[in-house]
Amino acid sequence: MKKNGLLALFIFVCGYLFAQSANDITKKYLETVGEQAPLYYGSLQEGRLPALNHPYLEDGRYSMARLSYRDVVYPEVMLRLDLERDELIILSPDGRQIVLFPEYVDHAELHGSRIIYFHNDGLPGSPSTGYYVLLHSGNSMVLKKQTARLTDRQTSPTGRDRQYVFKTTFFLHKDGVYHTIRNKRSLLRVLSPHQKELRQFISSNRLNYRKNADELITRTVIEYEKLTSLRATPLSSSL
Repeated sequence: MKKNGLLALFIFVCGYLFAQSANDITKKYLETVGEQAPLYYGSLQEGRLPALNHPYLEDGRYSMARLSYRDVVYPEVMLRLDLERDELIILSPDGRQIVLFPEYVDHAELHGSRIIYFHNDGLPGSPSTGYYVLLHSGNSMVLKKQTARLTDRQTSPTGRDRQYVFKTTFFLHKDGVYHTIRNKRSLLRVLSPHQKELRQFISSNRLNYRKNADELITRTVIEYEKLTSLRATPLSSSL
């Protein structure tokens, strides 16, 4: 009986010490993450096969970013955007790589780009739900979708190389319809009736679709909105 009592006391003391240690660890962790604690609940990012390059936006490493999550702004967090799995990953202070719940992501400022989680809205030509770069939001909206796909090719009788191949697609929302923009011609086709003025604008500003499609599309759409506004002003003032 005495031995059983000592054993029970030993188990109780060990359990108490373990609980205290766990509480201390939890307390220390919460003190470390502070107000960012709601960000670090989620599934861990899965591992992937080795490849010659990475499938992330701009940089395979985590980068300092600004995040709005569930209407709360976090000015300094470590993020990276997985273009293959369409996941926004956050690095926790204890080194965990956590997939953020996309429905809670309002927007993120990463590598100078504004990242949003766009939901298919059912309008004609609407892109699929996922993460997009928001290039412009005014009377019109310009979205950029980037994806990565892992390819596997035979390089020798005994070796193979895995490499990610990237694809970029642009979408222009105008007058309730989404248009896929593949080149300068398809952009100008959508921006009627100002094609002539916009061609002159592109030429005078030396904009080049192949060299910088983001800049050409964004600046041309903004110029289109200015021209449209100028044309509408006399009608508004005469009412």
